[in-house]
Parts: sequence; structure tokens; C-alpha cells
Amino acid sequence: MINYLKIENGQFTPSTSDTEDTIWLAVEKPTEEEINQLVTTYKLPKDYITGVLDDDENSRFEGLHQNTLEQPALMLVQYPHATVSPSGYTQLDTFPFAVILTTNGKVITVINNSADFLKKALANPIPDSKLPVQEMLILYLSWHISTCYNRFLKELITETNKLEGELKVSTENSQLYQIMDIQKSLVYFESAINSNLEVLNMLYNAKIFSNPRAHLPHLHDILVETKQAATTTKIQLKLVDKISDTFSAIVSNNLNNVMKILTSLTIVLTIPTIIGGIFGMNVKLPFANREDAFFWIFIVTTGTCIFVIRRLKKRNLL
Repeated sequence: MINYLKIENGQFTPSTSDTEDTIWLAVEKPTEEEINQLVTTYKLPKDYITGVLDDDENSRFEGLHQNTLEQPALMLVQYPHATVSPSGYTQLDTFPFAVILTTNGKVITVINNSADFLKKALANPIPDSKLPVQEMLILYLSWHISTCYNRFLKELITETNKLEGELKVSTENSQLYQIMDIQKSLVYFESAINSNLEVLNMLYNAKIFSNPRAHLPHLHDILVETKQAATTTKIQLKLVDKISDTFSAIVSNNLNNVMKILTSLTIVLTIPTIIGGIFGMNVKLPFANREDAFFWIFIVTTGTCIFVIRRLKKRNLL
């Protein structure tokens, strides 16, 4: 699907077709026909578009070394997106996002999955900037991607703190699955953010910018946000690993307590068995001729069990 966008009253507004006023072509899950249309119309290398269809595509840039934009240029970065894991809990994945600069001053973005940051970018007013449209859009979209990472990281931190509080009360398999999904999300984030940082750093020396000094303050803010996300991800990944280790230790300790209690109960229940086995032998035994023999044997057995239980409790074995 191709959405044609133009600027009206400081806002992105949809257009029915590709006109001179169209500055942004937002492409989502393109069909083969749409891919061929874009390649033919804008003389693009086909892999600029088809590369995004691979969810494992790495961040990179192509063509940004040109002094003037004589050929289309590509900047491919990764953005976060919330999905549902196989265990049924929320998991954050990263997918490729292509920004293509055409030779006629337009921008084509291509994604193969839905993107929350794009909806937010379209809903917000366009920042007042004296930069050319292509430069402004690259920085504008990069900013929204970097803030999207930080927003998702805050949600992960909240979820981690909640799990940490639940560990004090109980330990269940569901909590293990949630910790596993959080770890997977952070691993994806760490790889994607580091790849994005490499691409963003290359923009410092991009020759296609008409006035390199004009975009540097905006690029600096984007890099600060991205580095903050990278640092937070690294710290949070270590904390989640520690929580996972603590969770395993708690589960192991609970298992040891259960085994300790079962062993102690086995000792207590063995006493009646032993006494009953002795007085059940077909030989002459004490109290054999007494009518109240069973009563006294029961009293002695019960007293012995109570004595053993108290001793086990005193030693914290029951």
C-alpha cells in the first residue's frame, strides 16, 4: 500500500495520487506491482525496497556519500514494535525501516510491518525547520524512532519492577515466561540500537546535506536519545539477568524446603510403622494379654511422634 503525503498548514495530509506537492510516499507491505511501479518511476535499485521485506535486514546506508543527489540514497534503520510471544506475553521485536531519498526531492519510506512511531509522526505537527524537506524528514523520523525505543524501555522497566515485587510473594511458571520475553526484547533492542547508532554517526559526514552545520544540532539530539536507549538497554539487560538468577535460586530454595518437609514427615510416619510392625509379630510380646494393650501402644506411639515433631521443628527441619 502506498500513501501519498503532502504538507498543508504545518501537518502531513494524505493525497490521492503522486503530484508535485507530494513530498512523502509512505509504503507499507508493498506488493510486487507496487515495487515495480516505484522502481520504474523513481529509478530505484530494487533491493532498496525488497531488503525491507526481510525482517532480519541489518541497518545500513547507501548513497549518502554523494556531494549532490544524482542517484537515489538509502538509509535503513530498525524500529521497535510490540508483538505477542509464543508464550502469550508481550514481546518487543525490531524490524527494518527504509528511508529512500529520490533525485527529484521526495522521500519514500518502506516498512513490512505496522509501526507505532509512524502514526505518531503523522499525527504531530511538523517541526518548524529551515532544512530542506528530505533532510528534515530523515531527522524527524529518526527522532521518533529513538524516542520510541525509550518509551518501550520505560514500559519494560515497569514490567520488570512488577515482576520483582511478585517474586517476594510467589514464584510461578508464568513469571519465568515473562522474564524470558523481557530478556528476548532487550537482546533485540541492544543489537538494533547499536546498529542504528552506526548509521546515525555516519550522517555527521553525509555530503548530501546542503548545509551540514544546520542539521548537526538536530542530529546531536537524536544521538543523545539513541545513546540513552543503548545505555538503558545494557543496564536493564544486566538487571533482568540478575533477577532471572534470583528467580532460579528462589525456585531451588523452595524445592529444597519441600524436600526437607517431606523427608521430616517420612521420619515421623515411620515411627508408627516400626512400632506396629514390632507388635504385629506372631511371638510372645509385652502387653499381649492385656485388654487395654492397643490403647497403651497408641499412647506411646502418639507421644513418640509428638516428641520427634517438636525436635524437628526446633531444628527447623519441619
